[in-house]
Amino acid sequence: MAHLTELDPDTSEGVWTVVTRTSTYLLDFEEMTLLRAPGVGGPPPGADGDDPWAVSQLRRDSEDIPLLGVKSCRIGESAQFWVRAVDDPDVRTWRITTPVVSIERIS
Repeated sequence: MAHLTELDPDTSEGVWTVVTRTSTYLLDFEEMTLLRAPGVGGPPPGADGDDPWAVSQLRRDSEDIPLLGVKSCRIGESAQFWVRAVDDPDVRTWRITTPVVSIERIS
């Protein structure tokens, strides 16, 4: 599948995985959902010479949450995803990640 160095904020189709230092995110632009799998897929702690990153636990981990858009998603930088609260459609917030390691379209 397609590997990118940056996910265009105007992306509107496909299913993508974004692997960060501490988690893997599944972005589904057909369903407009974001799923975070904490502790899955990143490099082993200290593998690249950096200090290990702590894996944070976030509300709704491993659940689909409504994705409103992507502000930025580039390898080597923290991604920023605009999401809506599952239980309150009026609440919107940012999901800001640890640095992105890989971006891949899977469908």
